[in-house]
Amino acid sequence: MDTLINHLFDALGDLLPFIIFVVVGLYGLIKRGLSQQNDHQRQRRVQRRTVEASDAAAAQNAKMEKTAKNEKLEEVSSATTMLESYQNIQMKPRSSSTSRSGVSLNDRYKDRSNEIVSFTVKKENLVEGIIWSEILGKPRAYQPLHRKK
Repeated sequence: MDTLINHLFDALGDLLPFIIFVVVGLYGLIKRGLSQQNDHQRQRRVQRRTVEASDAAAAQNAKMEKTAKNEKLEEVSSATTMLESYQNIQMKPRSSSTSRSGVSLNDRYKDRSNEIVSFTVKKENLVEGIIWSEILGKPRAYQPLHRKK
């Protein structure tokens, strides 16, 4: 009987690394399965959030497109009003007393505030203007940091 127990422990000792390998493998499979379930649940949550965010982004894009269309319509309407005012100026009969430039002397000091062209300032144009002013401005050597005492 003693020899049977010794043979059993020897066999168990020889199989111990294999048993440990199987147990660790099963533990890894179980852990991976649980993490995949969690990842799948997270993906569902993220998809829901992205769908909600994409809906919000789509609404914001639609709003921006709408405002862009309104701005274009305003620009077109202002351009047509400027064209109409220009045509009205061209259609006015000129008086006999005109200066060399072709402008009537009576109209020289007339209020022309409605003829002034309006424009819109855009951020890109401002940045571009600042860059060009740096390029075309005085060199840095002519603008010392400290004045000589």
